[in-house]
Amino acid sequence: MPSDASTAPAPTSTFVAPYATDEEALAAAEEAYAEYLRVINFHLNEGVIDEGLLATVAIGDELTGLIESHSRLAEADTRSIGEVRFNDAQLQRYSRDGSLHELLVIYVCEDLSDVYLVNPDGTRVTDEVFSTELAQITFDYSDSAHALRVSDREPWGEKC
Repeated sequence: MPSDASTAPAPTSTFVAPYATDEEALAAAEEAYAEYLRVINFHLNEGVIDEGLLATVAIGDELTGLIESHSRLAEADTRSIGEVRFNDAQLQRYSRDGSLHELLVIYVCEDLSDVYLVNPDGTRVTDEVFSTELAQITFDYSDSAHALRVSDREPWGEKC
């Protein structure tokens, strides 16, 4: 028997972009990438693999790739000396379209000039000298943590 009661409309998701301005988004991305590098530098310098700590700064394929690359270094009994740094961050894209995936993309100049790999006895693994490199960094937004996570890091192989 038909009912006269009308069906309530399905609730809709109301997305609110986490940052009010491009400047605020860039500042958050710079802070998140600085924390990402702090965690990466710690892992590489100490030769440890803490998946839980890596998950606080990376997500998805980027997290998987970090765990794999750090595991290879640990298996080879190598670690790094020095720290990766960055500067000249530029906002490439801030999506306010309702998706937390690929929310922000920035370009940075990474400085690897202080970084090299060593064996357990402290001798260099290679004489290769690193310098600066342009990279594109993509962030997803973790709604539960209210924070950005690196979801992709694409070095371009070009000096900056």
